[in-house]
Amino acid sequence: MVDDTAPASPQGTLRIAHWLEALAMDPARATTHQAYLLMPAYDTLLDIDSQFQPKPRLATAWEQTDPQTYRLTLRDDVTFQDGSKFDAENVKLNLERDKTVAGAPNANMFEPIESVTVESPTVAVVHTNRPYPNFLYNMSTIAGAMVSSEAIRNNADLTRETAGSGGWIWDKAAHQEGSKHVYHANPNYWNKDAVRVENIEFQIITDDAARLNAIQSGQIDLATNIPPDQVPSLAGTGLNVLSDYTITSALEIFDRGGAKVPAFGDPNVRKAVGLLIDRTGYNQSVYGGQGDGTVGGFASPATHWYDPALDARTSNVDEAKKLLADAGYANGFGFDLPSTAAIRTRTAAIAQMLAVGGITANIVDMQSTEYTAAIRRGDVAAGYVSPTSVDIDQWWGRTVSNNGPFNPFKLNDLADLEAEYTRSASMTNPQDRKAILDNLQQATIDRGVLFPLSQQPRVSIASANLRSTEVPVFAPEDWGPRPQNLWVQK
Repeated sequence: MVDDTAPASPQGTLRIAHWLEALAMDPARATTHQAYLLMPAYDTLLDIDSQFQPKPRLATAWEQTDPQTYRLTLRDDVTFQDGSKFDAENVKLNLERDKTVAGAPNANMFEPIESVTVESPTVAVVHTNRPYPNFLYNMSTIAGAMVSSEAIRNNADLTRETAGSGGWIWDKAAHQEGSKHVYHANPNYWNKDAVRVENIEFQIITDDAARLNAIQSGQIDLATNIPPDQVPSLAGTGLNVLSDYTITSALEIFDRGGAKVPAFGDPNVRKAVGLLIDRTGYNQSVYGGQGDGTVGGFASPATHWYDPALDARTSNVDEAKKLLADAGYANGFGFDLPSTAAIRTRTAAIAQMLAVGGITANIVDMQSTEYTAAIRRGDVAAGYVSPTSVDIDQWWGRTVSNNGPFNPFKLNDLADLEAEYTRSASMTNPQDRKAILDNLQQATIDRGVLFPLSQQPRVSIASANLRSTEVPVFAPEDWGPRPQNLWVQK
């Protein structure tokens, strides 16, 4: 797939099948799952390499001058698509604005940012209100995407407009809601070597089988979020499988106070839920054995944060039933479990496991674009989530922490754990920090907050004609390689 014979100027069309629409074209209002659709139009402050370490993009260099200060050196040759200039003032406007966006799905990434000082046009100093160890990592996600200063100052509505500096320009007239996004190469882009295709066409195909059929039939060049259990069937087809283990499938109980489902307010009930989870069975039924159900924590074995001691935890149906009976639920109870087309097999597997203990999970289907918003509104008592397994700080800050966006019931039940996390964030000895985060993973399970189901591979399928000038890397929480450096050989 790696090829150094790319065209000298952009040509052709890259056709991508993605699995959900974006609620907004504003980076501050798009989830990390939706953000893949925005990436052609925006630049992030940093990129990430194959070892999940930051590398330059809009920021060319960085240093952490103390635990709560990052100094960023910026490019001086970047112009937004509306003609405005990228500089340190723009970084300040973006990061301080992002803290104020109501209902921002990635609010946890901005919450620690206290202020930004403009040291010079090419130097921005970011001050945080506490140690923020994964700031650089987060700035390679959609949270680090910069919106033009003009759009920010004019309070532009970016629901269906873009205001980035990216290599491609979004074609509003060609957009078909829930169906298609079209981009055209930006002739003024600062990094011309990264723009190899003239046009990018995203097709929104929510059905897994339909995305797979589209890539197999040659209708598209790249399909994202392919079910892992389909990978064996692609052997010998000439298609390229792009995959990595960076996601944990998990079940989270949000309503631990029992506001919507009283049973979830009982710690023994939540413990019983955890004991009904069969990770090996889940991996086999959902991913066809292509995931990793042996991992009992939330960190990939490829990372420093992996704790093999957590792998020993197994299901125990008899003990779960006893805990439910002692809590007054010998006959079980029911709750609504939201689902979408993309995760239907996963929620069905969860419901099947819980049913063995007498718990009825009533699957309620909704649109993919509404799923995360429903969690943040407090409409969901418990649900499927897929936190990163390579960034332990993002795992904690967004998915678990009482201060994160997945605490719609405004609970304070993890205050002591939050204090431990905050203490760990300023530690310079990696082993000391790991010991605390090992304990946090264990406590998250023991308290019935979040239960790992399996390590889930991110899988994209590329046609034999798709080429790249660099080895494709899945950026943090994207579901396919970003379009930079990609092209189609005809």
